[in-house]
Amino acid sequence: MFDKSSGQVFREWTVPRQTFTIHRGDRDWSRRRPYALFTPRGTKGPRSLIDMATHVAADNIGDATEHHVEAMPARLLWRVWRFLEARGACLHAWKLFSKILVADDEDKTLGLYRFRQHICHPAEELRIYTEPLTSSSIDFVAHLVISGGCQFSTPELLCLAGMKSLGVLEIIQPADEVRATFPQVSDRLIRGWAEMENPFPLLRVLRIWRDQDTTQESLRWVTKFPSLALYDVMAARDDWPDPSGSALEQGWEMAGSGMEDSLSRYLMLFAPLEQIRSSRLRDLARRVDADLSSLCGDSRCAVKFVTGRQAPPLLDYLTDAAKAFPPTWDMEASSRDVGTCHGVTFETWAFWLYAFIGQLGGDEDLRSRGVQADTQAVVGPFTLPSKPFASLFLGHNGRGGITNTPSYVSRGLFATKRMAFTRPRILQSQEETLLPRKKSRETTNMAWGTLAEHSLRSKKRQRLDDVLQSLTR
Repeated sequence: MFDKSSGQVFREWTVPRQTFTIHRGDRDWSRRRPYALFTPRGTKGPRSLIDMATHVAADNIGDATEHHVEAMPARLLWRVWRFLEARGACLHAWKLFSKILVADDEDKTLGLYRFRQHICHPAEELRIYTEPLTSSSIDFVAHLVISGGCQFSTPELLCLAGMKSLGVLEIIQPADEVRATFPQVSDRLIRGWAEMENPFPLLRVLRIWRDQDTTQESLRWVTKFPSLALYDVMAARDDWPDPSGSALEQGWEMAGSGMEDSLSRYLMLFAPLEQIRSSRLRDLARRVDADLSSLCGDSRCAVKFVTGRQAPPLLDYLTDAAKAFPPTWDMEASSRDVGTCHGVTFETWAFWLYAFIGQLGGDEDLRSRGVQADTQAVVGPFTLPSKPFASLFLGHNGRGGITNTPSYVSRGLFATKRMAFTRPRILQSQEETLLPRKKSRETTNMAWGTLAEHSLRSKKRQRLDDVLQSLTR
């Protein structure tokens, strides 16, 4: 609109009263800020109009729609987003701003590309938490962790297979000392997922940690998930009499033991070992884990975008080819923020595994569903997932809230067994499809074409996890 008397141009909305939600429990968790807005005591005199408008917009962002945000000038959008980012943005706000501002020319930060939230005591139905995490157009990829304190029924869990944007699913029984309720996860549930139409179309990583109920028969059913490349299991030892043999029958490879809690160990399950010296493996693993964890903890680190899938592969960093790059993020950010369970960077494991598997396979699972994945996000030498990443942790799995290694000893000290299964043929078939594209880039300083050729010789290569296993003997 145009006001002739003042010469101002403005836009006006009429918002019905009933659209303002009543905040009760977790039903509006995705539209409610994790922290209340704090109004600092400013300088003498009234605040500027833009400051007051920014505060009002941020305070009511849960009721804003994509139509409202698109009508705002980019400069004001960035101002509101930075205001929210410094004070804690809700998932609804993150989805609105991430979709619009990622395409803008301004400098982006990791906070705009990665979202995480922890709900300590989920009390609503599972769909209350999963519906906001679902994106039918795959504007972002979801990561969901279900742990202690969740009382979801089996029919509720069955609906997880229909989440089109779910990329990583973790179901973790809480440690014995927590004594929290936990939903039943058995072979029947996994079979129910597999028998649904197009189950888990984008799920690349599945982790199920329990001390019973999940058996080696589950390998038969998880094979039905089209994009699944890693199945990480903790289960009763008696229920897995021959995991290696069962894995081979279903087209999986069972990883060797060793360095169980290392992120780099999981990443290297998919990587060849042509360029790494054995004597440096332990130091390399510690360095990789520290770098990747600290990066996830710094929401302010700068994110750049590279078109045409020309970003440096994370594989180059893991094989020590890119270690000369100094960190461009705050290495101490993650340790400073861990004051409570809400500051834990629980998404690190899922974030980098999803990114690495996507790079090795060329994000073919996204492409096959019409999702554009040619533009890649980069922080320093690290390539992030090809789509923004939203993580939600429900419940507690250990003392203090969140732990990486919950212990199950109530049924015996050695009653459980931890296993990791990979499905390399998923990535190999995708690599063969993308091989001409990769060969055309052999002149780049990362020599990605050569690395892709090596990755195709899966039966002849030596894997890092085998060497790690030999070092622990």
